[in-house]
Amino acid sequence: MRPISESDDAGDGEDGLRAILNGTDIPTAYKIGYILNFYREPSFRRIEAEFGLTRPEIVILLALHFRDGITAAEFCEFSGHLKAGVSRAVIALEKKELIRRQADSADSRRQRLFITDAGRALYQRYAPALRSREAAMLACLSPSEREQFDRLLDKLAAHVPHWGSLSEL
Repeated sequence: MRPISESDDAGDGEDGLRAILNGTDIPTAYKIGYILNFYREPSFRRIEAEFGLTRPEIVILLALHFRDGITAAEFCEFSGHLKAGVSRAVIALEKKELIRRQADSADSRRQRLFITDAGRALYQRYAPALRSREAAMLACLSPSEREQFDRLLDKLAAHVPHWGSLSEL
């Protein structure tokens, strides 16, 4: 995966990245996807190769590191991941002894997920590279731009419940 530079030819007579990113009917979503792909794809491929974790396993460990005790259903609701993929990841993480499941005290049919010491240690091994890549991604922004960007992301994230579950396709 190679980022498109400003000097790359867009193929339609307009130059580079701006022509491609602004030349869609969904420029905001396209730009967010472009940025996220260049953050996530190399990062996750490296973690997959180095630590033997799948993408859903990586994200579940990340979530449990900060919010231990959630259920798989809560994770799906929050993340938008499909139940089947999350279920496979939970089983794999449990077999690798990176998480443990425990029956919910209020409803024994629900299983709460907890990261183990081994899972936390593994997370600590790959998290620095994720933080470093995020810092590189944001390096072009001044401190005040970063604050504003963070506020805007918070606002967009808070708005997800109003449109995120709409099935229009």
